Amino acid sequence: MSKSAVKVIGITMGDPSGIGPEVIRKALKKGRFPSCAAFVLIGSQKLFKDIPVPVIDIAYRTPGQGALKSLERAVALLKSGAVDALVTAPLSKEAVSRYQKDFRGHTEYLARAFGVKHFDMMFVSPRVRISLVTRHVPLKNVPALITRKAVLDSITLMDETLKRHFHIRGPRIAVLGLNPHAGEGGLLGHEDLRAILPAIRLARQRGIKAQGPFPADTFFCHDKGFDGIVAMYHDQGLAPVKGMYFKELVNFTAGLPFVRTSPVHGTALDIAGQGIADPSSMIAAIQLACELS
Repeated sequence: MSKSAVKVIGITMGDPSGIGPEVIRKALKKGRFPSCAAFVLIGSQKLFKDIPVPVIDIAYRTPGQGALKSLERAVALLKSGAVDALVTAPLSKEAVSRYQKDFRGHTEYLARAFGVKHFDMMFVSPRVRISLVTRHVPLKNVPALITRKAVLDSITLMDETLKRHFHIRGPRIAVLGLNPHAGEGGLLGHEDLRAILPAIRLARQRGIKAQGPFPADTFFCHDKGFDGIVAMYHDQGLAPVKGMYFKELVNFTAGLPFVRTSPVHGTALDIAGQGIADPSSMIAAIQLACELS
């Protein structure tokens, strides 16, 4: 990575037919970012001609190809040390998968590119930090993926990330149950007793301040003062926090050897090109990348 006091933040355009380029332009015009950060855009020059920021031009034939090529270039820049952190605009997994069959998303792609085995999607706002044990998998596959090791890995990575990036000493971590009422003692499912609770106990034996499993349906109703939350699957964690903190929420990838953030919304193809996209989450993503890098 760059040894300069100025941190270079790379920003990929995402899907060029979505709202990514629009929210990037608005964010760089409206956002207030530290003077110690510099930016480089990775995408189509014509989409950013009105922004006084260097652009690495990407040639492409289709939006999916353009999104993938800009991400590939970003990886090369990170590995060479030309950029210190990465902010990614949203892309269409379906469109990109036409060019890379096993593509599942930014998180998995970047982890593979850098040989990282233990990583998590973490969602950050000034009031919440939440990670997911399972990510972009069908709901029917989730129970089999909730193992003691998987839950323990997520708790451990949350603890390490809160200490390393957020400088929290002795963070308190809440762990949600998988089943209604956290399984109701096995009456409503056995994963909570067989996998989640043993993982919490092992984490505590290692000095991690983990508690749970908590019933997910009531957990978010009360502020319990936890520094981080570990949820079992995508919608369990993201439905409530997006509902409460959408504009200020940022997707942060825990476990990578660099800081990577992104807004929490998608490509929003239905409003692309209308000039009405809200840049709040992109501004927050750039701010967090500047803060943590």
